[in-house]
Amino acid sequence: MVNKEAVIIGGGITGCATAYHLARYGLKDVAVVERGYLTSGATGRCGAGFRHQWSTEANCLLAKYAIARLMGLAEELDFARGLEIKTGGYLILAHTEEEAAQFQKNVALQNRLDIDSRWVSPAEARAIAPPLNTAGLVGGTFCDRDGHANPFLTTLAYAQAAARLGAEILPYTEVRDIKVTGGLKTVVTSGDTYRTPVVVDAAGGEAAKIAAMVGASLPVYPVRHQILVTEPVEPALDPMILSFHRHLYCQQTPHGSFIMGLGDPNEPPGMNINPGWRFLREMA
Repeated sequence: MVNKEAVIIGGGITGCATAYHLARYGLKDVAVVERGYLTSGATGRCGAGFRHQWSTEANCLLAKYAIARLMGLAEELDFARGLEIKTGGYLILAHTEEEAAQFQKNVALQNRLDIDSRWVSPAEARAIAPPLNTAGLVGGTFCDRDGHANPFLTTLAYAQAAARLGAEILPYTEVRDIKVTGGLKTVVTSGDTYRTPVVVDAAGGEAAKIAAMVGASLPVYPVRHQILVTEPVEPALDPMILSFHRHLYCQQTPHGSFIMGLGDPNEPPGMNINPGWRFLREMA
């Protein structure tokens, strides 16, 4: 039995960032347990974007704070390689008048919170993103302070900083059971068994499964959103292009690869990480 001040379940960006902040504020004896490799879940399969443009005040303020932190994060974490941050903006497309009306309300809210977003016409959208097909486009919104960060590098930076402060990072360690006795939790893994007063559930799509081990119910479930990454090519696109109407996004990373994703509103819940032919056909 190994005693820990906290056990964090999940080695994505949430788990590794939590370990860093706990260690930074004095909770040194922390373990991060991850079933696979770091970023093997949703973190390593995401669209890698960050944006100020949201439709609620709480989300906008949270984004402002988080992005301000992100801009200086590599220095804070002493990560000389950098986080591959690119502020090419987010261009969010409106395909209907209803979307346009809502997006213009969003811009008014964002501007009130000192977020420099703006409404753009189809012609202005084309000027921002020359490869964009504007047929059927009503307009869009744009904020040039939105952008891209590499999720692998950002998670690695957090994990290394946490480890330097004393946290233990344990990849390929599966949680098999959690037992609660009074104020202590016993976390049984495929490696050691840990006794701790604090368990942090940072398991992403598997969070409900972990919570169920202690009799808790979380309204969290995984749904497949498919994504592809191209080989690096010459720079052709600055902003992230996002369309809620068509359930897709596209951006070019600083090293040249395009990241393109497509959601399916009819996708059933489940931990499915296999690509589908419909996705490949739609993205071709």
